[in-house]
Amino acid sequence: MIYTFDTKNFLLYPLMKSCFELNDKDVYEAIQDGFEILQKQLKAKGIDYTKLQGALIPNQDKDMYETCFIMDSMKIDCPNYGYYVFERLIPLLDKESTCSILGGDYIDILSDGNSEFQQILQVAMNDVLARCHESEYMHSSQYYLIYINRLTGNQRLKIVEGLLPFPWFTGFADLTYRSKFKTYISNILPCVCIKNRRKIIMPHPVDYPDNKNVNIIGFPFEDHGFSILSINDDSYQSFLSYKIESELPDKEDISFAFNALFPKFDSIEKINLYVSDNRWDHYLTDKSKEKKGVLVELLGYTKKDKERFVSEIYKQICANYIYNLRKNEFDDLMFNICIELPTVNNHLRKTTIALKYKPDIGEMEVVTIT
Repeated sequence: MIYTFDTKNFLLYPLMKSCFELNDKDVYEAIQDGFEILQKQLKAKGIDYTKLQGALIPNQDKDMYETCFIMDSMKIDCPNYGYYVFERLIPLLDKESTCSILGGDYIDILSDGNSEFQQILQVAMNDVLARCHESEYMHSSQYYLIYINRLTGNQRLKIVEGLLPFPWFTGFADLTYRSKFKTYISNILPCVCIKNRRKIIMPHPVDYPDNKNVNIIGFPFEDHGFSILSINDDSYQSFLSYKIESELPDKEDISFAFNALFPKFDSIEKINLYVSDNRWDHYLTDKSKEKKGVLVELLGYTKKDKERFVSEIYKQICANYIYNLRKNEFDDLMFNICIELPTVNNHLRKTTIALKYKPDIGEMEVVTIT
């Protein structure tokens, strides 16, 4: 099971493929070797990879939220405002939770000084901002962002109440569901760490000894009861980096994720999506106990809507990251996607679809939906 594989934000494997003219089989073997190295590094440091799942894949739990905390660095009288903010945030983190933490400036990668794009970035942030203090928007880069991918309502409330006394705390954005702001910051925010209960897992430089641990960013986690465990940057960025969901698909990232699953891949657009009549009629649209019909009906599909379901789900697959790459006990190649689908009640629902990949016939089959 590989929970996530990142070539969107970390280009090691695309560069390897290009520079050394690797074929799909070579890439597959390189990814498998890289994942084996990661597992050995984690095991040597007492980290159970399976315990990190919640920090690595999109959250579907209705009681958990993806949240971005927004700080106005112009109101912080400290040149190292990232350290200053984390010094106040860290004591507010729940010691028993597991999550990924990303952080960085709201930089402008669009405009090269064009004020029109600055207005777009301002509107994107304001559209999702729950404001806690006034802040005069001068430029996007004045805002320092901390993104946490898995918080309960109470955990988020504790952080908000803890930061509320500080005038630089502009507010927070619930980014559990898609938005322009979420899509944009998915392209700019680097990973800070994974918090696995009282352990902080972060990357260290590739030339640093793998049997050592170093707090390379220097944030004061140890001062507040956390222990630091560091992993080689090549391993961390490829397999432990949380990818914020985006409305804009990264086709190369999707391709490499499929290549992590099987040593032959062409293009997502060339794979047919299939739902057998038996699975559709007697499982996916069956509303008896343990079947999925109630959920499928909530999403607006009836027994006669199979073709529409296949068409709309296929579009979503082509525009989303894939997760939980695995081979099951029957040697079937499996993966999941997490998508947002409208319900008949005009809400959005986070929905996970498990699929079986059949590379020999260029097909992926819907197995279940949750």
